[in-house]
Amino acid sequence: MYTIKSFFYPFIKFFKGIFAILALNFLIVMFFFILNSCRKSDFENSLNGKANAKFRSALALNSKSIASISFDTENEKNHEKVSRVSSPATNSTIYVQFPNEVTPEIETSFYSTNSIQGLSDLVQYKDAIIQDEPTVSNINYSIDVPVEEVIQSLSPLVVEAKQYLYSKGFTESAIQSMITENNGTEQDLVAFVMTLTNIENNQNTLAKNNLNLFVNQTFALNEYVKCALVAIGADVLWALGSSSAATWSVAMMTRAFSAVAKRFLGPIGVAIAVVSFGVCLAT
Repeated sequence: MYTIKSFFYPFIKFFKGIFAILALNFLIVMFFFILNSCRKSDFENSLNGKANAKFRSALALNSKSIASISFDTENEKNHEKVSRVSSPATNSTIYVQFPNEVTPEIETSFYSTNSIQGLSDLVQYKDAIIQDEPTVSNINYSIDVPVEEVIQSLSPLVVEAKQYLYSKGFTESAIQSMITENNGTEQDLVAFVMTLTNIENNQNTLAKNNLNLFVNQTFALNEYVKCALVAIGADVLWALGSSSAATWSVAMMTRAFSAVAKRFLGPIGVAIAVVSFGVCLAT
């Protein structure tokens, strides 16, 4: 027995040494893997932070030019229009719905509305709702908005919105599929990223306020209502499960996008949201 143990002892010692070396190599590989993962995570977070800041900067830079886009409003009393600034072929007709009795003051506000800023003011201060279909109550309050000009003015924000989504792991193909599946537009990306960056920058407070609003109020589809971004923020948070921005996946954000696509009245609604963004958050 002793002779057998003596015979196998060198082999046992050899294999123990090999195992120790393999174990050490495994620990070294795991250490560098974890270190690399941390560095990669820090790099991705840095990219996301820069994309967030660039989008918010573009938002502030472009909001004034979007607000200044002008159009004409017909005054039925005087049968007059302010000077038309675009071809009818590039216009899109929207209808303004006032939830309460239309007083002379409200009518005056409507007939003096000749810009995206004016539309934003109607929404903010007169509780107006922008609709894309005529009804008995809104048919007399229609406005032709130069939609092509609106789309062009939103283009820089669409670019930055995509950059933000790229930093979150989206590809261009994934973005386009998300838009198509929800019958959305590229302009909807602006409203979506406005919501995401705001949640990301104010995670705790915004989550609490928006989820309370989501539970307590119901908003109609295809309408832009007062502070719609707050309602959209609630929908987005609901779809994201109120999770931390650091844990948002492409799949989660894709589901959340549908909340934006169904809320807005196309590019015009997004333009109003851009202009009223700061006011919405302050109220």
